[in-house]
Amino acid sequence: MPAITPGTPLHSLVDALCQSMSEVFSQAFSSPWSVGVKTEDSSQATESPISCFGLSLSGALQGNSAFLIPHPDALLLAQKFLQETVEPGAELNGARNEALQELLRQVAGLAATVLKSEFGEVTLQVCSMDVPSWDGVNVSLHAAEAACAATLDFRADAMLLASLSSSVAAHPPTEAPPKEQRPSAGADSNLDLLLDVNLALTLRFGQRVLTLREIVDLSSGSVIELDQQVQEPADLLLGDKLIARGEVVIVDGNYGIRITEVADARHRLESV
Repeated sequence: MPAITPGTPLHSLVDALCQSMSEVFSQAFSSPWSVGVKTEDSSQATESPISCFGLSLSGALQGNSAFLIPHPDALLLAQKFLQETVEPGAELNGARNEALQELLRQVAGLAATVLKSEFGEVTLQVCSMDVPSWDGVNVSLHAAEAACAATLDFRADAMLLASLSSSVAAHPPTEAPPKEQRPSAGADSNLDLLLDVNLALTLRFGQRVLTLREIVDLSSGSVIELDQQVQEPADLLLGDKLIARGEVVIVDGNYGIRITEVADARHRLESV
């Protein structure tokens, strides 16, 4: 396995996948998981059958990749996602394969949000597939918690590698934003008077402009298509001001939002 140089586009992609996988696994399995690149050589063949899931990228990045997971590790992840008792000898049946595919879809959705800040809009689609015959770069990812661990090999094809390389010219590094200016001491004392005021926040999945006729014609069962795709982050509003964006999650049966982007403090204060 070739070394991945920190700061390169390929490192950014793999780092986004590791970060997203760690967050999704930790939430889905209700325990902290860490995910990183295996440093030791993992190129030796394994006798275990492989579960393979394709990961195609479109938008700012173009190309194909795949997750190759040994059956014992795939079974472990599927059983934990389904909240089943972990049984190493159980069958990796269709329901468990679908569960694992859904788990990777959630990873891909969060990774698209992470990659947006560096590459722009990227769409990642997950599907079940046979082990790919195309050549590419292989990176072995190690996912672990206190009691168990799994290995997921990530393989990127030549088209994706070329797209990652060309993205450097298309998205040059930007200058670091200026440091946030803190309010003056006098402003701090005035602000303290407002800190316990309750403010109503709104979570917006998207929006749509309708004519009055279309609004009058609405009835039970009507479907309104919004201007936002499923994998895009939702908006968090204070009044009519956008103060943050993030991924929609379920917390104890209620909708919640995991913040991935947040406006600077001055912009948030101006919303009050």
